[in-house]
Amino acid sequence: MELLEDGDAADIVQLFSGIVDQSGAGIYLIQDGVMQYVNRSFATFFGTTPDRLMGRGLADVAPPQQRETLVAQYEKRIAAEGPDDHFVVRTNLRSLGRRTIELHGTRVDYRQRPAVVGIGIDVTAREEAHAELVESRAQLRQLMSVVEAIQDKERGRIALELHDVIGGMLTALKFDLARLRMRIENTRDREMAGDEATCLLRLTGEITDLAQETIEAVRRLSDELRPSMLDHLGFHASIQDLAARFTARFRVDTTVDLPDERSELGPEAELEMLRIVQEALTNVARHAEASHVRVTLSQDQGTVRLEVADDGRGLPEAGTATTGLGLVGIRERARRVGGTVSIGNGPTGGVVIQVTAAVR
Repeated sequence: MELLEDGDAADIVQLFSGIVDQSGAGIYLIQDGVMQYVNRSFATFFGTTPDRLMGRGLADVAPPQQRETLVAQYEKRIAAEGPDDHFVVRTNLRSLGRRTIELHGTRVDYRQRPAVVGIGIDVTAREEAHAELVESRAQLRQLMSVVEAIQDKERGRIALELHDVIGGMLTALKFDLARLRMRIENTRDREMAGDEATCLLRLTGEITDLAQETIEAVRRLSDELRPSMLDHLGFHASIQDLAARFTARFRVDTTVDLPDERSELGPEAELEMLRIVQEALTNVARHAEASHVRVTLSQDQGTVRLEVADDGRGLPEAGTATTGLGLVGIRERARRVGGTVSIGNGPTGGVVIQVTAAVR
């Protein structure tokens, strides 16, 4: 290998310096706590020029609110303690506004002494986009809470209308049919032929049966919209009733394990948890192809834990298929009671949904 002439070496250094200075990434070198070198991009991030930064101490140029942590990070890097974590500098410049600069650096030996060399990246746009995303998600959660609250209120109103108005009308119809049947039976011998009376009696019997079936359907719809047992018998009995109706309707064996003591949840939290059980069982019926479901509720030292586990086909892959509307609704209801949700495949197959909430 031929040795470089002094002129060639100088040209290469000048070329390298030009490339570094034109780089879009900010490049810096700190040694003995002093900014030994910064390129134009690095200085621009902080609204200044390289000559105003080079030769100044790190503590002098750091933002006041981050001075101690930034110097401590530099000293930690010099001492080669811990991983090479990045550091985020937040500034509020009169000319540029709020900026967020992400600093990456590593320890090197420069002129036989330790130094830190690295790059700075302007991540202001990324941080703003992330903040907007977080805000939009918060707004979406708030909107979902409002929608769910309106839905629950409307469900209660419709359930009341079904039970009191439609149910009352059907009951009156059933009694009217009973009266009609009695009149037919009382007059059939003297005012109508036997065959005609028999046909009318059969017809009233069929209509009465249909009215009774409709009354039961209305009661079932009313309970699904607003569980009446929650008001009359309590939280635990409502879960048992929900499981029994699920088994009867879908022919899926359901086991319910409940604590002996009374529920420590408030009325609103009980309704949310009951809706979670309802939605979890609905998901089992729709997707799981399961033969057995276990619903377990426990409470200990102010914490309530709910688990719905099935023996179905499970999720196709870990972390997938957990964003359906039903599961989103479960997460939102759990959040409203200050709880956390875990959804995944069980150790022996099937899906396990766990909700943990503190009693408030």
